[in-house]
Amino acid sequence: MSKTKNSEYWGRLAENAIGDEAALTELYGYFFPRVYQYLLGKTKDPDLADDLVSDTFLRMYQHLDQFDARKGAFSTWLFRIAVNVLNKHFTSKAHTMHEAWDEDFDPADEAEKTPEAEIVSKSQNEALRAAIMELPERQRQILEMTYWLDMKSNEIAEQLGMAPSSVRVALKQARDKLRELLEDYRS
Repeated sequence: MSKTKNSEYWGRLAENAIGDEAALTELYGYFFPRVYQYLLGKTKDPDLADDLVSDTFLRMYQHLDQFDARKGAFSTWLFRIAVNVLNKHFTSKAHTMHEAWDEDFDPADEAEKTPEAEIVSKSQNEALRAAIMELPERQRQILEMTYWLDMKSNEIAEQLGMAPSSVRVALKQARDKLRELLEDYRS
């Protein structure tokens, strides 16, 4: 087998992982850092990312019998679970509870953002999130894999079953569309 494993390999491995502990261990070992980086990028909280990764892999294990390699790549299926876990967390009551200030927070520190700057930053983040959600699923996946998982176009191509040049084209189209959407939000 080649040095890098393709999406067909992971799909077959996932189908075998239902009754094969070694296959399940290999899936976990390969995808754990990628899912963790994705969730850490979304939450900016290592403890929360740990919890969400645990939930993601638990749900993956519980629903592994529902994965169908003919319908799509295992990585796409797994990251959809991660997105669902993340969305469920952010819409839960636990998330809406007030969190304590960080121990290192010093409101007098000049490096701390002013409330006005925080509002602007929050507004920009919300606009970016909304714009990303307007992109087609494939472009959204490619953006997330590029910026949150820090994957190269050839790695993304392998995971999504695409040519690296197609990934680069889709990434450029996604960036252009994001720029356009963000300008619309500003006006």
